[in-house]
Amino acid sequence: MPACTLGHCSFPPAINHAERNARGEFLVGTTVTYFCRPGYALIPDVSPITTCLENFTWSVIPPLCQRVLCPSPSIQHGREITLRTTDYAVGHQVEFQCDPGYILRGSQRIQCGSDGMWRPPVPYCDKACDPPPQIPHGQHSAVRTERFPYGLEVKYSCAEGLSLVGDESIYCTSDDGEALAWSGPAPECRLVRCPRPAVQGARVAPQSFSFGYGAAVRFSCQEGFELRGDAESRCLEDGAWHPPLPSCQPVRCPEPQVANGRLKSPSEDKMGYQANATVTFECLDGYQFSGDGDMSLENSWTATCLPDGSWTPLPKCKKAGDAAGCEEVHYIREVFDCGVPMAEVKTLLEIEKLFLEIKKLKVELENLNK
Repeated sequence: MPACTLGHCSFPPAINHAERNARGEFLVGTTVTYFCRPGYALIPDVSPITTCLENFTWSVIPPLCQRVLCPSPSIQHGREITLRTTDYAVGHQVEFQCDPGYILRGSQRIQCGSDGMWRPPVPYCDKACDPPPQIPHGQHSAVRTERFPYGLEVKYSCAEGLSLVGDESIYCTSDDGEALAWSGPAPECRLVRCPRPAVQGARVAPQSFSFGYGAAVRFSCQEGFELRGDAESRCLEDGAWHPPLPSCQPVRCPEPQVANGRLKSPSEDKMGYQANATVTFECLDGYQFSGDGDMSLENSWTATCLPDGSWTPLPKCKKAGDAAGCEEVHYIREVFDCGVPMAEVKTLLEIEKLFLEIKKLKVELENLNK
């Protein structure tokens, strides 16, 4: 007697550039999925699934996989140094080199990935400066650098015993926005020494036995002397101090002037009086001294020139017989005429009012005592 058994399809057919996940028996209704081999990718909108039909055949499978290619990796201002080709398949490697005046930004070698993308990304060529100039008896900080991009700083240094004359650093920059060049000429290494700065009567800082190029010193004078010239000087490439060294000159007081008075022995030196010099005043006929001061001699007043160029308090000469209060009123009137602020004049007037009241009380007390 015949018998009916379950039918099945044969092994799924082979598809170019594809593999299938098939195993065991393939009964009616069984499905098999195909996947592309490395270097190939599924064609869009094409199903990779086949089914075992009732007539024990597989449903038709169109071409599924197409070759994966990466785009041409050409770069501006550079070229491929590997053999060029029209197709860049998965796994294909490319190396680049930039034209003179440019440096490579990114990886020099890239490879086409299975997704059609370059790994690492395609580099590019950026503008660059030529190698910085070398200098005799010196070196720069880029001795081990092969790339000189925009903004790179290079510092120079000299051999021991030599001084760097010029800018210590230069930069890779651009004047016109296109071509790159170094910001200035390279410095020089020279043997530069300036003589020890000696200024009579002055203090020099810092103290040193040797002053090379670029060394700076500051000057200050001793008490009773004032600085003539610049307080700081620098050793430059010509081996001289710039600006020139200053000098310390004795401080002098100008000839003092006292209203209604005069000097007993005027100085013949038109430059003035040196520190600690003393002068003696006398009042003109009909005037007498008023105020506190150094009246070392009868009917005379002594003032001393101070180290800062000013005088000890100078005297006032008032008319003989004038009351002290009247003298102060005259003084306030002079102050008012000189444009002193009203607030200060008001304060002075209040003080003088008290002064006059005290004088009045003294007179009344004297009259009572009589």
